[in-house]
Amino acid sequence: MPLNGQTKQPQQTHSPIIVQTWRGGGGDSFSFRSSLTRKHFLGGAFAVAAAGGLHAKENVQDWTPSNRWRGFNLLGMFRCPTTGLKPDPRVDGHFVEWEFQALHDWGFNFARLPLDYRILVSGDSWTNLNEQKMKSLDDAIGWGRKYGIHVQIALHRIPGYCILDQTEAFPLGTSPVAQKAACEMWAAFAKRWKGVPNDVLSFNLFNEPERHTAGANYLPLCRMLIEAIRKEDGARFIMVDGNNCASKPVPELYGTPSVGQAFRGYTPHVITHYGLDYVRSIPKTPPTWPLAPGYGTPFGRRSPEETVAQYQGAIDAGEFCMVGEFGCSNAAPHATVLAWMEHCLKLWKARGLGWALWNLRGRFGIMDSGRTDIAYEDFRGHKLDRKMLELLRQY
Repeated sequence: MPLNGQTKQPQQTHSPIIVQTWRGGGGDSFSFRSSLTRKHFLGGAFAVAAAGGLHAKENVQDWTPSNRWRGFNLLGMFRCPTTGLKPDPRVDGHFVEWEFQALHDWGFNFARLPLDYRILVSGDSWTNLNEQKMKSLDDAIGWGRKYGIHVQIALHRIPGYCILDQTEAFPLGTSPVAQKAACEMWAAFAKRWKGVPNDVLSFNLFNEPERHTAGANYLPLCRMLIEAIRKEDGARFIMVDGNNCASKPVPELYGTPSVGQAFRGYTPHVITHYGLDYVRSIPKTPPTWPLAPGYGTPFGRRSPEETVAQYQGAIDAGEFCMVGEFGCSNAAPHATVLAWMEHCLKLWKARGLGWALWNLRGRFGIMDSGRTDIAYEDFRGHKLDRKMLELLRQY
């Protein structure tokens, strides 16, 4: 099968068929067959969304969470194995029950599952979902229900886009091929889990729009994906990340039934991303909290208050908002991290905002973080940061 992402010649049938090859980040390739021309696609999905159907409350059940969601991002299906990357013990293609039980025992109520769509498909089609992998998601939703943990399905990598790289052959922001695949994937999810209560399950369309998915392209994409879900399930609660890397709300969606908005808690950047090898603009000297005068660039110094202020209008409008991800690199001093984290948690609680730490296990999390300046506690064979856990439990 070709790996160059080139378009094959259309087959001649009664409807135009487009056969294209998708090249994934690890050299994986999938063929996608579509009977939609660009004209039909843009005149269909975009036109339906633009017609205002998303606001038709007589067709869509309006539901809002009754409490703050507080929990973690679980990474069992976060990244498809790819060439050149070290194995990640957190990412084994499924989820484990003990994590949900632990969240319950600690008093949390939320788990966001950031997914790589490539884990979920079989063969040469984006829409040929692997039933075994889908059953793993069924299990996760079931464990959430069993332990009182709300599960949020999030496409961290959606057909056509991932913030981590630019290896998708067809860009979601502009390609009808990728857009159709993304719509069909969300429609399949909506159909599969229709009837699962919103208290148990929600959807998060895709992670942190940037490049071709952001700016003026973002609102039409949101409307298109929401409409695909609504055609299968008019009741499902949906979270939409903010525009421009989840930094700015989408006011055009205010008042849309059963839709909330999520942003990120990675400010100040000079603390949260201190010591990460892919960030070169942060000083080498360890940060403190509060920040020392003049530490870092103005962008890197942006405060948690500035981030929340971007969403104050949405909060005032009665929109359900939450911090879909936050956390701090293990390279930052632990005392600094805890002081910064408590500042953020107080700020968010005062505004009724929920949150999800990135992650449970890993260098931003409360387990197996690899920090060298703390004493860990053993928990099921994992290294638990008890101080961070207890701080989170307070808020």
